[in-house]
Amino acid sequence: MRKRFLPAVVAAATAAIVLAGCSGTETASSDTDADTDVIRVGALTPGNANDGAFNQALADALAQLEDEGLIEYELREQMADPATSEPVIADFASQGFDLIIGHGIELGDAVFSVAEDFPEVHFTASGGADILEKATPNVETWTYDSSQVGYVSGYIAGVTGAQTIGRVESMELDFVKFTDEFFQQGVLAANPEATLLPVVYAGSFDDAEAAATATTGLIDQGAELVYTTGDGIAAGVGAAAAKAGALSVGVSAAAGEEALSTNVSTVDLDMYPIIKAWVEKVVAGDFGGEGVVSTFGNGGLAYTPINDVDGRVAADAVTKLEELVAGLADGTVTIG
Repeated sequence: MRKRFLPAVVAAATAAIVLAGCSGTETASSDTDADTDVIRVGALTPGNANDGAFNQALADALAQLEDEGLIEYELREQMADPATSEPVIADFASQGFDLIIGHGIELGDAVFSVAEDFPEVHFTASGGADILEKATPNVETWTYDSSQVGYVSGYIAGVTGAQTIGRVESMELDFVKFTDEFFQQGVLAANPEATLLPVVYAGSFDDAEAAATATTGLIDQGAELVYTTGDGIAAGVGAAAAKAGALSVGVSAAAGEEALSTNVSTVDLDMYPIIKAWVEKVVAGDFGGEGVVSTFGNGGLAYTPINDVDGRVAADAVTKLEELVAGLADGTVTIG
């Protein structure tokens, strides 16, 4: 899951709207037959829509909804700079798009600014936990439960049986540090004897070379497994870990087959249920004023199947992880 992240610390039971972010190049949707229930969606991501993680979660959801005949859409990538994104959002609004999605914390200010001038257009914005209180009559908001992301990622690392674990994070931001706190809790819940090496920050969401260097340094210190928060840095972590024969957690599909060869699992966003709900609300005429949080309970979070890395991962890892996620989903397990 790409953690160019909406910083969010929210309990699974929180009822709120999730906004995610996209960026970049323009992708025009295919033509659809005129239908009053087919709405036009304009979407923006801060990064590349083929990142295999955060941005691609939006792109994949939009493509699926278009295939189902519910929307037609245009997607713009590389929209992290408000000076670039705000005119694009305003252009979508002036063209009469029914729903405009700002997928990423970088797009929030631009969304709210334009939304004031187009009260009849529906918008979504994403951010940290505080974004949930900022919803307006024509802006719904979204974040994801970073406590669940961190804890489950840590639990995956712990159940592997790895005794020394390193972390390569993007930048020393509040939401990154918050996620890491829960990662540590998850590790120790699964393996109280594990040793956690000090976290290393790559200084960027996308500097794969810096992340690879950090990963190699942690492995030299004895790390058997290295966790990363995704984005572009995941490619560097995955490649360096695989080269050294170390395990990893958090590497995205975009990193490639070799980098994934020793990646045990990755917690991902699934934007489909969130965006489908927004679309249905626009069609029904009851959109606005709410926020949503992606959790395991509402299907907004998921994890990739466990890779046992040729038997190196503990045999009961799958069962333990399934029990944890089921408990988070039904509320019988709480973290905090």
